[in-house]
Amino acid sequence: MQRLLQILLLIVSLGLCAVCVVQWTREARYRGIIEDLSRKLEAENARRIEADRKVDEYAKEIERINTLRAEVEAKLLTVTEELNAMSVDSVGRGFTLANFLAERAEILGKLTALEQNVGKGTEALKQHNSAVTAQNDTIARQNDLLKKLASERDTAIEKLNTRTKEFNELVEKYNKLAKTR
Repeated sequence: MQRLLQILLLIVSLGLCAVCVVQWTREARYRGIIEDLSRKLEAENARRIEADRKVDEYAKEIERINTLRAEVEAKLLTVTEELNAMSVDSVGRGFTLANFLAERAEILGKLTALEQNVGKGTEALKQHNSAVTAQNDTIARQNDLLKKLASERDTAIEKLNTRTKEFNELVEKYNKLAKTR
């Protein structure tokens, strides 16, 4: 009987050993899975942090681009207003020029009448000379005004072209940034 108990004890001990080995291998496998999940969690957290950082960077960049866009639009509006004012001024000067040409035609008509009366005396000659002098002065003033107007128009157009080019470059940068996002 003692031998039977020893054999049973040995069998129970071997069974317990087998259970310990099975539990040990199962626990080792679980620890490996847990470590793998921990690494994946850390990697996921790192990616999330990086994504949050990029979102912040993109938000700042978008805000900067929106600010630049607003500045460019404001400058474009200012230049457009200046150009419109200059256009109105040039139209007004055009009417002045038309009036001047009408006065000139009237003066030329009087001048031809004076030329017919040249033989009538020095008074007619003096009036003719004063009319020609006034006409020359008027022509010189109008010529200066036309030169000044052309210069102002050229300056305004150059400014408008520069602003438009800057605006187009900014829009291209914004579009590229929007496509990458």
